[in-house]
Amino acid sequence: MIGKIICGLRGLRSNLAAVVAILMCSTLCMSSAIAEDEARKDLIELPITRPPVNGEAVWVQIRAGVLPHGAEIRVSTPDGVLLGTVSSFPALRGQEAAVTHTIPLPQNIITRRHVRLRLEVEAPGKRARAPQPREIESINLIYVPVSD
Repeated sequence: MIGKIICGLRGLRSNLAAVVAILMCSTLCMSSAIAEDEARKDLIELPITRPPVNGEAVWVQIRAGVLPHGAEIRVSTPDGVLLGTVSSFPALRGQEAAVTHTIPLPQNIITRRHVRLRLEVEAPGKRARAPQPREIESINLIYVPVSD
């Protein structure tokens, strides 16, 4: 009788270990999927109307909205190469509330009639995150004449 109880406990223990292992595995998979989903929120894709012609470049114009104190928006390539930063400044009396920043883009960032950018809000003492809708009022691609 005692032998059956001990065998039953061993079986219960191994079943419990299997359940714990499955739960740990599923938790890791879920957290990985959540992290991947959060990472995609900071990537944007902007269509271009036409490829730039000779003597022309494509730049991005970002109109910053309200950002936390001391925060800035880092604009980079999808693989993390910094292109520029955007910050909001308090408006002076008689000026518009938002500030527009223009950032030149390298030619190689244009692929298949679109531009992909990574936008991250960085604030002192906080982890970088994707911008919230009120933090960017507008984002547009513009064509700028350049000389060789």
